[in-house]
Amino acid sequence: MQRQMKLHSKITVLTLSAIVLAGCNAKYETIGNGLYINEAAPSDRFTQQVVNITVEGEATTTIHLRLAQALDTDVHATLAIAPEFMEEYNAKNDASYVTLPVECVELPSEVVIPAGSISSEPVEIVIKDIPTDDGYAYCLPIKIASSDAPVEIMEVSGRLIYLITTPLIQTVPTMDSSTFPEGSGDWNLSTNAWTLEGWVWMGSFPINNQAIFNGAVSAGTEIYIRFGDADVPYDVLQIKTHGSQFNSNTVFEPATWYHIAFVCGNNKCILYVNGQQDASMDLSSTDYVIENLQLCSSGSYFRTNCKMAQVRFWSRALSQNAIQDAMNREVPGTSEGLIGYWKLNEGSGDIYHDSSPNGRNLTCQQTPDWTGEMVNFSNPNASAE
Repeated sequence: MQRQMKLHSKITVLTLSAIVLAGCNAKYETIGNGLYINEAAPSDRFTQQVVNITVEGEATTTIHLRLAQALDTDVHATLAIAPEFMEEYNAKNDASYVTLPVECVELPSEVVIPAGSISSEPVEIVIKDIPTDDGYAYCLPIKIASSDAPVEIMEVSGRLIYLITTPLIQTVPTMDSSTFPEGSGDWNLSTNAWTLEGWVWMGSFPINNQAIFNGAVSAGTEIYIRFGDADVPYDVLQIKTHGSQFNSNTVFEPATWYHIAFVCGNNKCILYVNGQQDASMDLSSTDYVIENLQLCSSGSYFRTNCKMAQVRFWSRALSQNAIQDAMNREVPGTSEGLIGYWKLNEGSGDIYHDSSPNGRNLTCQQTPDWTGEMVNFSNPNASAE
């Protein structure tokens, strides 16, 4: 679907502890006279910055090149795309950003700081025609590449990375006990780590044992994720695995979207809710042979409507950074370790197609209700607020 695109006004500068590429021991830059990007050096610190922007279609953002001290001649400088900074960011943050293709960016051929001034005029950077159907997360790392002034280009504040998000807006199915989606055949996938994540909406919590995920396992034990148990409140999430179970600290609200992620590995199982660690349990082993996946599978106990989106099953334990980074967007179907990836955005029919190369489609016993509702997972509960 084609949409008129815009640059969202909210631009978030990430906190220093989360994003500084120079690491925990980064030093403040001491400026005698130097050339830097003003937006990469806020007044309280001179450290490399990362900026999150949400883009729909063509967008323009601005920066300023700045001197610590004015010179009596014009200063001419050039900007360039710097993929090496993206590689540093990915390595430090367990991320998988891809540098925005050059044809999607317009940088000025030259930036001038006039004689007697310490700042350039606003420098426009145009971002356009971002691919939206490949699942990649794009970033735009830029740097001051050259200058004709007899001043130093500052190593850290002379660069800036834009992390670019395109809104994830999709239709979703409404399921109940009659739909019962499940995979076919035996997957026979051996792993000592896994992650199961997705967006989940529950209409109500009228009874216990409302299972949203059931991962059939032929070694180790079950992966059974449900709301409520005999002695557990119906609006609390529980996972049963390897002969034990633990419950969420979060008490879930009805008719509200939540991103949930269960991560098992290194003899531990951790629940994340909306990207934040919520509860955990130690395990004696995390060896599994995963055979299948079912949704909304507790039969007559499942007595409400449930909506889901972006269900991903991984054969690796994702870090919290990786969960937070990708929870509001799609990921490439070819991402390392995907057991299966069901976007649940078909809009019709009774098959949820696997977007990974594995072909592990989930087939419903009855067709779910496709209402045509479009949910923006940048803030999926906005319409309900």
